[in-house]
Amino acid sequence: GCGAEVQSLDGSPPQKISVCTIDNPANASFFESYEGAHSMRDFTGSVAEKLGVQAPPVRIDSQAKYGALARGDGAIYWRFPHEGYRETIWDHAAGSIVVTEAGGVVKDASGNDLDFSKGRYLVRDTGIIATNKQLMPSVLKCVQEAIKEKKQASSPL
Repeated sequence: GCGAEVQSLDGSPPQKISVCTIDNPANASFFESYEGAHSMRDFTGSVAEKLGVQAPPVRIDSQAKYGALARGDGAIYWRFPHEGYRETIWDHAAGSIVVTEAGGVVKDASGNDLDFSKGRYLVRDTGIIATNKQLMPSVLKCVQEAIKEKKQASSPL
């Protein structure tokens, strides 16, 4: 509840940081994993298209995505790993706190808060989304539509 700060290595005083204030998805940029094996890029591309995101993805690895989002360097971070992958809490707990303290929100694909109290793995629905409070409703809506379409396309008729 105290906010988030960044401190330069040159010893200058810490500076308060906050997530971006973009409220139009067309003006947003998004972060995703650098490693293609860590995320379903065809799915994230579909979601970006639904949202009307114009910018190409910014691909970086580790919790640096959370830090960049908290600093306002981008508008959305999402992670949709391949089926069967289980997220470990240490890959998301610290980043989630930093984004939240910077005024953002971090949810699973159903809009639930991430629960770090269930052991070493996150029990969550499909993916992880971090963004600002203005964009979260539209991002969730498009993610949920894309999940529904993906399930329909893969189910036998």
